Amino acid sequence: MNIANIQISRVIAHEVVRASQLAERPPILSEQLVILDARGLELVGKRLVSTVASGSHCVDVTVDDASQGSPFDKASSMLDLQDAEYVDASRQLAHSLSTSQTAGPIKSGSAIFVQGTCVADGVISRFVAIIKADSDQGFYKNVTGDNVTLTYVSDMLLGESQRLLKIAFFIEESATDIQDEAAEVRRQPEDFSIKVFDHMMQNSGDGNAAVYFYSTFLKCRLADNAPRKTKIFFEVARDFIGRLEISQAERVELQGDLISYLRGNRAVIEPRTFAQDVLPEAQQDSFIRKCTETGITQAVTKDLSLLKGKLRRQSLKFSSNVTLYAPADVFRESVRIDVVK
Repeated sequence: MNIANIQISRVIAHEVVRASQLAERPPILSEQLVILDARGLELVGKRLVSTVASGSHCVDVTVDDASQGSPFDKASSMLDLQDAEYVDASRQLAHSLSTSQTAGPIKSGSAIFVQGTCVADGVISRFVAIIKADSDQGFYKNVTGDNVTLTYVSDMLLGESQRLLKIAFFIEESATDIQDEAAEVRRQPEDFSIKVFDHMMQNSGDGNAAVYFYSTFLKCRLADNAPRKTKIFFEVARDFIGRLEISQAERVELQGDLISYLRGNRAVIEPRTFAQDVLPEAQQDSFIRKCTETGITQAVTKDLSLLKGKLRRQSLKFSSNVTLYAPADVFRESVRIDVVK
């Protein structure tokens, strides 16, 4: 999904803690909206675009619990709440986030709630984003004349290089048609496209540290289309490699790298990352364009259930102790063994 032109209307931030700290150190829940200047609004918008737009590591999720009072119910309703109710809903969600932070590597941090509009695939849409950001340390640089001074800053958020982020992005695809402003209208999951970014899902696999945000906290699961999209990605990549004007040995090596990439310890696969890690530099942009043409514009939740038979590698060991490895289909199509008597 292409996300652009984010315009922010409301922001509030809370301090959240680990579940084990709740008794001795309750979360700090704000009572007022945060007022950001133009540069602050631009920074938040940039961070959202870089993590949610096409080519990012963002994945689709499906709502498991949309009942009254559920995280989805609270988050989706925030779009139409007055400021005081918006603040209250964010406080409840921030407290829920604290109680969900039970896995070992999880740290305390800040929960930032952002409402605004964006252009999603060419359509102006409303959104609510929930950002869990861990604090970072750094220096504030001040240049005065010929002198440069550095002031230590112990609690920075949303810096360009900060990776410890989790973001849930609720994009409204079907607007409400409220005739009576006093009427309470509960939103449905099909009204929204919900995307989650979690830095833990890029490299460490689908472990507890990656699951708690979208599952324990948001009561969602990874999108049901993951097996089909994973299969499409594999077929696009395999076909692309098969059409490259390279030697057969190079082709077999790249096809082996494709299998290794998919079988590796990662929860998501992403065209740009695959291209940079596996393909020759001259072919990377062409591969990304090919993926875009087939509808793979962002990260795909890895699910190999439709590919198990295609990811096996066959080996052939010779008496000289040389072993040839290749995907089974490559062996069938490209390897010929002549027996010399």
